[in-house]
Amino acid sequence: MSLLSPAPAFPFVSGHPSRLRLRLITTVSASARFTAPKPANFRREVRSLCVLPRSAFPFIEQSRPSTNSFALYDPVSFLLDGVISLLRVFRFLPSDFFDRWQHIVDITEKDAEAWLGRLPFHLIQAVTASEDHRFFSHYGIDLHGIARAVVNYPNGGGGSTITQQLVKRVFLTSERTLSRKFIEGLLSLMVEKRISKWKILYSYLKKMYWGNGIYGIESASQFYFGKRPSSLSVGESAMLVGMLPGPELLNPLKYPKRSKSSQVKVLRRMVSAGYLEMEKAIQIAREPFYLCSENKKYVKELIKF
Repeated sequence: MSLLSPAPAFPFVSGHPSRLRLRLITTVSASARFTAPKPANFRREVRSLCVLPRSAFPFIEQSRPSTNSFALYDPVSFLLDGVISLLRVFRFLPSDFFDRWQHIVDITEKDAEAWLGRLPFHLIQAVTASEDHRFFSHYGIDLHGIARAVVNYPNGGGGSTITQQLVKRVFLTSERTLSRKFIEGLLSLMVEKRISKWKILYSYLKKMYWGNGIYGIESASQFYFGKRPSSLSVGESAMLVGMLPGPELLNPLKYPKRSKSSQVKVLRRMVSAGYLEMEKAIQIAREPFYLCSENKKYVKELIKF
C-alpha cells in the first residue's frame, strides 16, 4: 500500500460490508463495556466534577451539617415555624386576651341560667331562629350555614354562628381576611369546649352591639323601648334581634323602614323554625311599634309604616 493512499477508517476491521457493520457494533459495544468505570469510581469522578472546592467560596460557612444531624436540626425548624405561626395568631388578638377569656369562663352556670330565665322566651327564640337556628346542636362552627352562605352569596346572609359572633365581638377585630376567619373558628371551638350553651348565650346577649353606642340587650331594651327586657313583646324582640346584622344601618330611630323590614324577616324565620304561628306573625308585622326618642328622654313616639 502506498504511503499516499488514504488509510482505512478502521484498520482493525476488514472483510464484507455486512461483516464490517457487525464487527463495528461489536467493537464499539465491547469498548464501551470494558472502558466504563466501576460504580464506585464513577460516583467519585462525577462528584469531583460537580462539587467545587470550598476554598472557591470563602464566604460560605466551612462547617456544613452532615446528613446524620437532620434529626437534631429539624425540631429547631419546627419550633421556629410554630413560633412564627403563634405570632401571626397573636397579631389578631388583643393584648388583654387572657383577661377577656377568663371573664367569660368565670361566669357561673347558675348566674347565666338565672339571668336568661328572666328574659321572655320568645326573645331567645328570635335570636336562635334568626342568627343561628342550629345553635344547640353544633360545636361552634356550622358547616351547613357556611355552605348556605357560600351558595346564596351575596343575598344568603352570613354563615357565622352565635359563638363565632361572640368570639369576634370579644376577642377579634372586624377585619375580613381568611387568617382572621380561621382564628375565629378555632376560638369558637375552644369556647364551645370550655363553657356551656347557656353561658355562651348569656355572654352574647350581654355583649353584642345594638347601635348608638349601646351594648347588651338590657341597655338596648331600655334605650329603644324604655322598658326592661322581661317586658319586651314578640314584635319588639324581633325588632331588636333584626338589628344585629347591622346595628347602625338597621337603627329604627334613623331608618325605621329598614328596621321594620328586618323585623319582618325575623318573624318569618321564627315561623319557619316553628316558634310562631303564621297568623300571629302577620298580625305583628302589620302593627306599628313604639320607640323612645333619640335624645334618651324616653318620650314615646308612634312610628307608622
